[in-house]
Amino acid sequence: MLDQRHFFAPASGEPSEVLPAESPAVTELPAADASDAPQAAPSESPAPTDVPETSPAPTLPVVSPSAAPSDTVELTEAPVTDVPGTDSGHTGFSGWVVAGAALLAALIVAAIFLALGRKKRVGSASDIKLGLDYAVGKVHEQGARESQQDCFAVSPDQMRGEFGLLAVVADGMGGLSDGDKVSQAAVGAMLDGFSTAQGDGQLVLLELLCRANRSVNRLLGTENLSKSGSTLAAALIRDGRFYWLTVGDSRIALLRGGALIQLNREHVFKNELLLSAVNGSESFASALSHPKAAGLTSYLGMGRLKYVDIPAAPIDVLPGDKFVLMSDGIYNALDDAELISALSHPAQKAAEVVGKAVTSKGYKTQDNFTAIIIEAVSGGKQGEV
Repeated sequence: MLDQRHFFAPASGEPSEVLPAESPAVTELPAADASDAPQAAPSESPAPTDVPETSPAPTLPVVSPSAAPSDTVELTEAPVTDVPGTDSGHTGFSGWVVAGAALLAALIVAAIFLALGRKKRVGSASDIKLGLDYAVGKVHEQGARESQQDCFAVSPDQMRGEFGLLAVVADGMGGLSDGDKVSQAAVGAMLDGFSTAQGDGQLVLLELLCRANRSVNRLLGTENLSKSGSTLAAALIRDGRFYWLTVGDSRIALLRGGALIQLNREHVFKNELLLSAVNGSESFASALSHPKAAGLTSYLGMGRLKYVDIPAAPIDVLPGDKFVLMSDGIYNALDDAELISALSHPAQKAAEVVGKAVTSKGYKTQDNFTAIIIEAVSGGKQGEV
């Protein structure tokens, strides 16, 4: 059963303005179908605002990743041979002994193969060596918005041993049309391709990002590129290492040793403005107070992705680490101290505390908010399904 994926919670986001980048960022990666997806046109218009949905968005069918293959042995009936001194067409005592021995041998072989298959699905060697297992907590709320445009997914537990643990959060741009459909398409494409993506953890995430971007571009069509969009934050834990990538302004952070460390860089216009200030074109004060500073410079739905944030190397996971993937509805509502306090609890309890903390703020314009919290715990049956 693959119903453990915790798939979709529809899609959110404080309306984010889409702006072209003025200077290159650290990492740039074109989408796989770049030839069919033109770059988003510059926009000088004010940041889009949320438009209430007039009808519920259609539910995207649940995408089922291919189940991990398992080794099987077909048991066939042992051939029956005539034994001298018996009636033709009937098997004597010796024949039954031969048949029984063959069947017993086949059962032993089957047991060996099944044991090997079971071993493949247990947590990876690195996780077992480190004594690591993973607990996952999730919070997903609509806030004060008219519709839910955040979407998230966590890969099924039974896939962890062979493929790792995949988590994805997408924040549909509420100020544009169909942000919920875009975020759902992105998350669905990543989850659907998880069991077939090849390479190390980082290459797997990049291949899944290509799938997600293609899916979004097909959904929108060339004529609708930049008229809708979604951010994306994805993480993969495999062999005791944490891989990640982001597009847009959703965040990934690590809580370790009581300190909350943001891992990714956001793709917002403020970064270009600050670089302009460094080069003497404007002041830092004007850069920080610019009305379009929060506008996105890269997002799914613009055709060719302008920026993709990836780490120089994966993070070695330590017992007690907590990784958080979150939409801006959370980090705009809570400061670091509040997040650290909430994350002091076990994964799911931490997610519940985060949700209550955001709700208790009572903001009249509270955005949709979503977080996936992955906690590395020691002991127990590491990764066993």
